[in-house]
Amino acid sequence: MSPKHQGNVGAVARAMANFGLGDLWLVAPRCRLGHEAEAMAVHGADVLAAATVVATLDEALADRTLVVATSARPRTSDSHASSMPEAALARLHGRAGALVFGPEDTGLSNAALDRSDLVITIPTAPYASLNLAQAVVLLAYLWFVGRPAEAPVAEPAATRAAATPAPAGALLPGPAPRREQLEAMLAQFEALALRTGYTDARRVEGMMRHMRRVLTRAASDDEDVARLRGLWSQLAGALDRADRTKG
Repeated sequence: MSPKHQGNVGAVARAMANFGLGDLWLVAPRCRLGHEAEAMAVHGADVLAAATVVATLDEALADRTLVVATSARPRTSDSHASSMPEAALARLHGRAGALVFGPEDTGLSNAALDRSDLVITIPTAPYASLNLAQAVVLLAYLWFVGRPAEAPVAEPAATRAAATPAPAGALLPGPAPRREQLEAMLAQFEALALRTGYTDARRVEGMMRHMRRVLTRAASDDEDVARLRGLWSQLAGALDRADRTKG
């Protein structure tokens, strides 16, 4: 998100094309895409030309069911604990997934990392200075070589692949919730937590960072999200009735 140099964006498109990825989203870019980007894209020009530009990360992730973010350094927060690249990328196969990279100069903010399910830090020597395109090519390669054996050589753009059928009689989970559903659920919980005094404006950010991890683990499908939101709606309604009675 927020790429600063158009040459880097072109090189990212080239890396994606090399490894069968084609769904490039640019969040609030700080550069225009001109001749330099096209020159760096080479045979990834189609990926570059088809890139979607949006203003916010939430727009880019709205229909995703698994979000893997990248960080140049391990974070101290349990909510942003790093996963090894191979293990995290393997989970993208067969999912409506997204791999999120930060700006060249600052990396992803904690608020952006909060929107992720997993965080990857590329292991390096003590001197760690990968630029945006280098990080993309490394992770795109690992995603490509880790694809399921039955997957085509060039998988569809958004890391989607055919899911392996479940054994006969297996209990199938419901559809994984999209990121926009999870964010709406979390916003509803935050409002209720503030209203009931479970937290306050000073502590809410830290509390929500922890509860994001808890609640996104608990809400593994659409039905889980609907049940939690239904419960919180009932609690909010009970508070409304209590307020009216007092008045």
